[in-house]
Amino acid sequence: MTTKNLCLASVFTAIVCLVTRFIQIPIPLGYFNIGNCIILLFCYIMPCPYGLFIGGVGSAIADLLSMPVWTFPTLIIKILMPLAFYGLIKLFDKFSLKYIFAAIISMLIPFAGYTFVGAIIAGSLYAGFTQIPGLALEYAANVVLFAVLWFAAKKAGLRRIYESDRSQQAK
Repeated sequence: MTTKNLCLASVFTAIVCLVTRFIQIPIPLGYFNIGNCIILLFCYIMPCPYGLFIGGVGSAIADLLSMPVWTFPTLIIKILMPLAFYGLIKLFDKFSLKYIFAAIISMLIPFAGYTFVGAIIAGSLYAGFTQIPGLALEYAANVVLFAVLWFAAKKAGLRRIYESDRSQQAK
């Protein structure tokens, strides 16, 4: 745990909060946002403990500021999504598009989680299911945007910045 990593994680957490809070489109029981792709992009750059914090805390603060009833469920859901992402990356280790496939699968967690929690909060399974069209659109947009951002980050060498910093610490 370095000062640089703590600073990066703090900035990335704030970015997730801002993107989630201010770039949103209302859907039944909540809102559509592009926070998931931003979380997974930062998970690509940073190691697991930081990614879990960035996703969980950044998103939970955004919900605390806009729809407080969702704060705790969001914290859990947005910690589980990066956890699955990191696990799937290891599972697909030899596969060249492992980050894309990990994103496609791990983003199903918020899709299912918010449908389930929405049904509980609304007290109706039907009400939870009314979110499905909006969540499906959000899922698709986040997957596509993650693929574009991941490709750009890969070309820019953003992951190498973290890895080179880590190798210098080992010396």
